[in-house]
Amino acid sequence: MKTILPMMLGLASATFISLAGIAQAAGDEKLAAALPEAVRTAGKLNFTISLAYPPMEYNDAGSTELKGFDIDLAKAIAERLGLTAEFQNVEFPQLIPQVVTGRSDMIITAFSDKVERQTQLDFIDYFKTGNVFYSSTDHQAEIKTEADLCGKTVAVATGTSWVTWAEELGKSICPADKLITVIQIPTQAEHIMQIRQGRAQASVIGLEGLLDLMKQEPGKFYQIGAVGEVNHYGIAFAKANGQLRDAVHATLEALKADGTYAQILDRYGLKEAGVEEFKINGATK
Repeated sequence: MKTILPMMLGLASATFISLAGIAQAAGDEKLAAALPEAVRTAGKLNFTISLAYPPMEYNDAGSTELKGFDIDLAKAIAERLGLTAEFQNVEFPQLIPQVVTGRSDMIITAFSDKVERQTQLDFIDYFKTGNVFYSSTDHQAEIKTEADLCGKTVAVATGTSWVTWAEELGKSICPADKLITVIQIPTQAEHIMQIRQGRAQASVIGLEGLLDLMKQEPGKFYQIGAVGEVNHYGIAFAKANGQLRDAVHATLEALKADGTYAQILDRYGLKEAGVEEFKINGATK
């Protein structure tokens, strides 16, 4: 998940990223009327992100053009409200200070709704995530469930919570003499190499990461078992910004009702990660 993946393009201070070609739209007058007056007057929504985490927010090598599910959803929210979208890129630890100090309107960047974060922020949960085992399809006949990983080797990103998750799950489902062997290796590319070379039989990734991998390389990878430790990413607002939160919540409902939300999910192969309901502060742990 985002909090445990290295930043590729984190910056010590906020970087403003202009998006050419995003003109202010007419928007939905009823939705726009619910906005705080200061936001309507400014004519823009300022989103804070933390690059890079494809397929959620990223840019291609040599390009400054922002891409990803979060980016497209943010643009759709702003457009529906008749506003322009602006983005600030900051290092992950600066996300909360950026919003609570009023330098940004909201966070939209694969940012998990957690109870401890709700003391400072309000969340609109908009995206389902969690941990998944996966492997290359040549293992599909022998490894169908998590129990089939007992006695096997799983490559996991170094120092992440996925390490503990895989080890603990192995202890809960495997015989003591046939536990899952977890090896820690930094990158996903190296995990895949370990599987292809036979040094590991599977790996762990976030749900959206696997969906993106399967979209980029169709027919080469598959999910093993169910999604573990299911949680949600949330659009986060300062506690004092409840009016804006409610306006964005209503806008998300409208985007879902007319199919825009589903279209953006499908654009990135993320249909499985869509939510049935945009809960406010839905996390309970």
